[in-house]
Amino acid sequence: MSSEMGDIHRTGRDINDAIVHFGGQAESVFSSLAEPGRLSIQKKADELAAQYLESNPNPDYYDCVEIVAKGVFTAVKEIKTSSGSWGDSVDAALEAGVGIPAAKIACKRITMS
Repeated sequence: MSSEMGDIHRTGRDINDAIVHFGGQAESVFSSLAEPGRLSIQKKADELAAQYLESNPNPDYYDCVEIVAKGVFTAVKEIKTSSGSWGDSVDAALEAGVGIPAAKIACKRITMS
């Protein structure tokens, strides 16, 4: 039984390490993206966070990040189109998970105000 508990604990730590690593990569990709692409993604995240705030007068930061990040990811075509010549870079960045750092910024703005 204790061997099983060790395996579970180790697996949980591995999953956490992967999430932290993935989040760091997404942050890096987002910050290195050309400004027009970054602004297109952030604009969509800000819009989604505002919608979240309208329907949730007492916003929860973590709930907001989850909802906004999913919304950014599903709005890939819209964001890609609004990015003009940077569209392909934005598409690749969204695949790398940059919706999460954009969601964090947008949700921090609405939950801290």
